[in-house]
Amino acid sequence: MSTTVLTLEPDVLVGSQESSSWEQAIVALVRRAAKDGQRVIVSTETKMVTPEEAARMLMFSRSTISRRITAGEIRATKVGNRNRIAYAEVRRAWEQQMDILATAAADDIEVEL
Repeated sequence: MSTTVLTLEPDVLVGSQESSSWEQAIVALVRRAAKDGQRVIVSTETKMVTPEEAARMLMFSRSTISRRITAGEIRATKVGNRNRIAYAEVRRAWEQQMDILATAAADDIEVEL
């Protein structure tokens, strides 16, 4: 018996409203499995990133990420003695930062008008 694994990263899945290649890949996998009499199991797991990866994604320094984790502004999980940050937490931090920047820019734009 063989097991086929199809891994889809959140970056591919988020924000896509129309039919895409990842959806077609899922359908093709399910159809192949059904044809071969196999059972299909769909599961999810939390994607965790390192503080270094989060820093690159957020365009912050690694030390800024560490300070924000210590301050409780970014939630992290200890894995051994290392911090790991859930992908959803990185997206939340990104959206929060964009809101702060948009608010600051809006004030400047209003003054210009």
